[in-house]
Amino acid sequence: MSILDEFNERIAQHRNRDFLKGAMAASALAAQADGKVTLSERYRIDEILARLERLRIYDPHKAVQILDGFFGELRDNPVVAEQVLLSKLRRIAADREAAELIARIALSVSESDGIFSAPERARFAEICAVLDLPPERLLAERRTRE
Repeated sequence: MSILDEFNERIAQHRNRDFLKGAMAASALAAQADGKVTLSERYRIDEILARLERLRIYDPHKAVQILDGFFGELRDNPVVAEQVLLSKLRRIAADREAAELIARIALSVSESDGIFSAPERARFAEICAVLDLPPERLLAERRTRE
């Protein structure tokens, strides 16, 4: 890798740092919405990290470290951690494309175990509200893709 390539990669990482943290915050909030993080939810997050172009510029271990830190914060002090993680989503809200992608990530994690429970629906609606998105539209779009 040339110095110029490395420089461009670092710039891309810097520009997308809020997106990475927002994606991991939404994933953590969605996964813990029903009080437990299932193996299928963890697998879905790993799959998202591997497939989503916008996150490929990061070492997946770094993303998992961020995610695990968020899970720990939610476990240790859920009320404060939820507000902190929602604030990470607010940083993304002005970028409509990023906000929609993060909402879709949250929905994908919520549904990964095949059950979209009432607490998961409520958390998804909360994430959408913070991102200033209509959850009904995203849910309807998902149904049309199925």
